[in-house]
Amino acid sequence: MLASIREIFAPALRRDTLGLFGAFFFCLLANYIGIQLLPVMLRGAGFTPPDASGALANWNLGGVAGALIGAFLILRLGSRITMLGMSAAAIVCAIVLTSMHVDPKETLGLMIMLVLLGGLMNAVQTTMYALAANVYPTVIRGTGIGTAVAIGRIGNSLAGYVGNKALSNGGTPGYFWSFAIAMALTLASLAVVRRHIERSAKSDRIPPTDLTQPNLENSESRKSYDTASRADRVSAGK
Repeated sequence: MLASIREIFAPALRRDTLGLFGAFFFCLLANYIGIQLLPVMLRGAGFTPPDASGALANWNLGGVAGALIGAFLILRLGSRITMLGMSAAAIVCAIVLTSMHVDPKETLGLMIMLVLLGGLMNAVQTTMYALAANVYPTVIRGTGIGTAVAIGRIGNSLAGYVGNKALSNGGTPGYFWSFAIAMALTLASLAVVRRHIERSAKSDRIPPTDLTQPNLENSESRKSYDTASRADRVSAGK
């Protein structure tokens, strides 16, 4: 076990390991600030308990959609563009929320932004597991992923303290600023990682083949085919 842990800090992997540790820590911190304290913040702003719970449900539904979209985009664009782009979009959403008036009588705009923010942050978190699997070779993959997740759980456990501190010191804007800061640190950590998932090669669409005709791409094949065709026509004329 100790040998495997030493291997994930080998010179060739050290930068990627540290980047993954930072990404897991800060992304899980941000996500659990939402999961644990979003209903608390909304009830403090005047929402009823059912409405506050409904907002968290919308957040989680956005997360499901975000995870699926993130996986799709990684296949098309690779993980670097996708994950850094989603992290940047989450930062923008969080900053927009800092300036929004949280009013239980006007919830449409707030709910839309919460769905977007929850979707983007959950998309980054779920795709980090695939990124970690791509970074480490098979023999130490379990150790690498497990250690990164353990670091993430430290961020998870600190979410209640950090979120409450932000909420008590900065109110609702301070609460949403905690998302923006945590996701900015997530973005920076992901940018450190070098072994990102490459975009999948596009499969070339093969045109329908006329089975009655041979492959004539080779010039010699074409010459032989033309000669044989002329001979057939001469024979047919006789």
